[in-house]
Amino acid sequence: MNLGIIFTGGGMTVGDMTRIAQAAEAAGMSLLCVAEAWRSGWVPLTAMAAATERVRLGPYVLNAYGRSPLLAGMSAIDFNEFSGGRLLLGVGGGNRIINEAWQGIEHARVLSKMREYVGLLQRMARTRLGEQLSFAGRIHRMDWAPSVEPAARPFPVYLAAVFPRMLSVAAAVADGIAGGATLSPAYLRDVLRPHAARAASAAGRDADDLGWCAVAITAVDDDREQARRWAREALCHLYAPLPHPYYEYTMREQGFGAVADALLELAPKGDLEAACAAIPDACVDALTVAGTPAECRARLADYDGLLDDLLLLNACPPQPGRVLASYTRLLTLARRA
Repeated sequence: MNLGIIFTGGGMTVGDMTRIAQAAEAAGMSLLCVAEAWRSGWVPLTAMAAATERVRLGPYVLNAYGRSPLLAGMSAIDFNEFSGGRLLLGVGGGNRIINEAWQGIEHARVLSKMREYVGLLQRMARTRLGEQLSFAGRIHRMDWAPSVEPAARPFPVYLAAVFPRMLSVAAAVADGIAGGATLSPAYLRDVLRPHAARAASAAGRDADDLGWCAVAITAVDDDREQARRWAREALCHLYAPLPHPYYEYTMREQGFGAVADALLELAPKGDLEAACAAIPDACVDALTVAGTPAECRARLADYDGLLDDLLLLNACPPQPGRVLASYTRLLTLARRA
């Protein structure tokens, strides 16, 4: 299993992310991603691509309701060219709050949309000069001919999925499955991977050909309790200021429904102390990577064989002017031994 970093972009500049990207590549991280929530999907990634040479890069995930397949596909082709073929393209349907409250776009027919959206991006990545891409679906239409030759090796398209029906779509059409945070190794092993295998088989695909990626809230510190406190705070922030039904669903599925109930009530009120107190040790143990460097390395081993890539979401809060320093211990995890 490879390790990477996912940036939300909050509290840091594009320059900060670029410097961390350089340090991450030097440390041995293999994948750097930007969550298109507080930041745009492509601009920080392009800065990172210009400052690095080997590490793979990608949006995780690009909001399909914010971009037509044409614009998303052309951007992906351009970025893949600029980065020297290092793109891993994650796409997803967002959620009702992001799409309707933030963008004013109706959040509708998500399964059909994402099935067609992924297929169009895959076809754009493979359409050669002189060829025509024509498509008419339930949601999207496209008549397009490229003006540049795409890369010899098409970039992979991963679909964000954990809800059962979207997971079935991803297993049927995508190159890989992009999981979010709060997925324990047991849940990946016993629930998500078997479901995806059945869906892939039903679609006539080999489940072994699917790539798997997920996110782990990660807090590393020599002070074990401090690290675990940061992990608890990060779990609280999943519920406010931007609630996402994904996290509530996965926590309930894994036996932490009471925790989800408490966070739904307390996090929007800003009662961080009470919210953190509502998160038991068992929840931190199952859903995060938190503790001393040795404990975190041992925890990462639990994901081996379940994922191709694990993206670490740094829960260590940065000090003003010392953003890179907040990643120092996290970067040591790239050396797993």
